[in-house]
Amino acid sequence: MALTGSSTIADALAQYNNNLSWEGSVTKAAAALEAIRFILVNRPAIVASNNRSVNFESLAAEKIKLEEYIAHAGSSVNRCPFTRGRMLT
Repeated sequence: MALTGSSTIADALAQYNNNLSWEGSVTKAAAALEAIRFILVNRPAIVASNNRSVNFESLAAEKIKLEEYIAHAGSSVNRCPFTRGRMLT
């Protein structure tokens, strides 16, 4: 899900929650990072519902981890698939 200008905080929180297990997946990490950026930019004074609240400092720390992971794992530098070739006779 790509967040847009018409997305809501609820959309961003849903996207973040759907990608909590981002370790090992550049796609999930990118989606989680997009959600965190959206939340941090569009955050109201307080985000709370159903006895839950969002701590923006922990999101900022998570944002840094996601950016580092994507920069490392998402890069195509030094990545080549290994295949085994057999001569056809």
